[in-house]
Amino acid sequence: VNGTLLPPAVIVQDVDGSMDNGVVSHEYGHGVSNRLTGGPNNSNCLNNGEQGGEGWSDWFALMYTIEPGDSGSMARGMGTYAIGEPVNGSGIRRYPYSTNMSINPQTYADLAVSSEVHDIGEIWCVTLWDLTWALIGQYGFDPDWINGTAGNNIAMHLVMEGMKLQPC
Repeated sequence: VNGTLLPPAVIVQDVDGSMDNGVVSHEYGHGVSNRLTGGPNNSNCLNNGEQGGEGWSDWFALMYTIEPGDSGSMARGMGTYAIGEPVNGSGIRRYPYSTNMSINPQTYADLAVSSEVHDIGEIWCVTLWDLTWALIGQYGFDPDWINGTAGNNIAMHLVMEGMKLQPC
């Protein structure tokens, strides 16, 4: 103001879902899964509460925000920036994603007590997250999404090809 800097307490940060890399990547994931599931001429396959779209979308958000040095046991919340939490907060899901069962204890058995689409999606995402880190553990991590051949690249390839192959 008048050529002077505002004190840090006065600076207001624009916290919004459109500024959250996880939220943006999650929404992108819906476009991918809707386009690929059921074939190119059927974008309405994922229309019931038991479909995997929310899980794939969370998984895309996790995948596109992995950095060298990360590990599967780290807590990774979904939508944390949008609600003002650190990246390892719970975010907008019941638990942060992690391969560490003391951080995220969900298993396939939790589907029996999960009726909301995001809750069901969490189970699918944590399953894919476990797969991803098992592949990274065996084949390593490569930040090159175009030419890479490491475990994260293999996981991405498997999920994308799986969506192309599955019927409605």
